[in-house]
Amino acid sequence: MSSRKEQKERLRAERMERERAAAATKARRRRLQLGAGAIAAAAAIVVAVVLIISSSGGGGGGDRSTSSAETGAQAGVQTGSAPWPAEYSFLAQRLEALNFPEQSDAGYHVHDKFYIYINGKESPIPANFGIDPQGRFIAPIHTHDTTGIIHLESTDPYPFTIGQVFDIWGVRFTDNQIGGYTAGNGNVLQVYVNGKQVTDPVNTKLKAHDTVIVGYGKPGSFPTSRSFSWTSGPGQGL
Repeated sequence: MSSRKEQKERLRAERMERERAAAATKARRRRLQLGAGAIAAAAAIVVAVVLIISSSGGGGGGDRSTSSAETGAQAGVQTGSAPWPAEYSFLAQRLEALNFPEQSDAGYHVHDKFYIYINGKESPIPANFGIDPQGRFIAPIHTHDTTGIIHLESTDPYPFTIGQVFDIWGVRFTDNQIGGYTAGNGNVLQVYVNGKQVTDPVNTKLKAHDTVIVGYGKPGSFPTSRSFSWTSGPGQGL
């Protein structure tokens, strides 16, 4: 009898051990499923954040659509609504494609003043466009503040153009388009340099102390000339 009792106890113990093992396996699978779910949720959050940042262009304001599919001097240019922040993600790629001389404020150093008007309202020009946020380089075309003063600096004189200013800024600019605004349906895109309209603004060469007005909207909704007093300072008299 004792042998049968011992056998029953042994079988009961084995059954309990199997049940404990099964419970442990189930719990482990549950933990793995929860972990995988957490990872998937985290990945989804990361993707959503990336998409939001990409669509915002890194700044506040309107639509920040970019043309990242393009390469060269047009890589990453913004094609959304104003105002446009400085675009840095593709700045190095655009700068390399433009093949400027090296930046230097001791060689060629001049300033120009830009005004941008969109549908009757002046649109800001951001500070520090053309200046790598990580301090690795500075483009020969850049800004230091939001005054609209554009710095043209290189080791040797160079025929910088209006179109190249927008290339470095990272904004789509053609003879009939700026950002997401295209001439048509009663709207025009016109560019004036020192009060005179230019017919090929993209390739218009800049000289020292030029005043440039870029206007989009109904004819007459933006000025065609503005006075600006150049004060003394580094590069101002060049």
